[in-house]
Amino acid sequence: MAVGTTERGALTHPDVHRLDDVNRDVLKMLTVPGKGWWALFGMCVAGVGLFLTAWFWQIYKGIGVSGLMSPVGWGVYITTFVFWVGIAHSGTLISAILFLFRAPWRQSIYRAAEAMTVFAVMTAGLFPLIHVGRVWHAYWLIPYPNSRFLWPNFKSPLVWDVFAVTTYFTATAKDKPDE
Repeated sequence: MAVGTTERGALTHPDVHRLDDVNRDVLKMLTVPGKGWWALFGMCVAGVGLFLTAWFWQIYKGIGVSGLMSPVGWGVYITTFVFWVGIAHSGTLISAILFLFRAPWRQSIYRAAEAMTVFAVMTAGLFPLIHVGRVWHAYWLIPYPNSRFLWPNFKSPLVWDVFAVTTYFTATAKDKPDE
């Protein structure tokens, strides 16, 4: 039997001559991380700590600490929300173009593009909560029946952000059958 073929005749990767090579390469990822990995991990933990500190400060003091005051109703939060929705749209576009052209190699790429879409929509979904300023007031963004007949302000862009994210997430997170 020729090198690079299996019993069924399918071609393998040209660099793989034995299955032990694949096992060695895969298991190499399970080794103890080095100093560089720990340095990057520490920077990531510091970034998450900085985010949580800033967010709790905003919750404690209010939305004004972010620079959003009475004459400035929108700012960095709506810009970042739109950025993440745009990232989600790009994932959908990549997936749609690959499906449209029926590229034979599209499976792994469009799965990654769809995953990018779902995670970007979930990230965008955090911004209406952050933009409220005090998270315990976020229930005003969702229409629900209550005894006092209070409803959210449907003219508010935050309410429409919630509807947009919920609809987009529902449409992209469903399980798609394989072709």
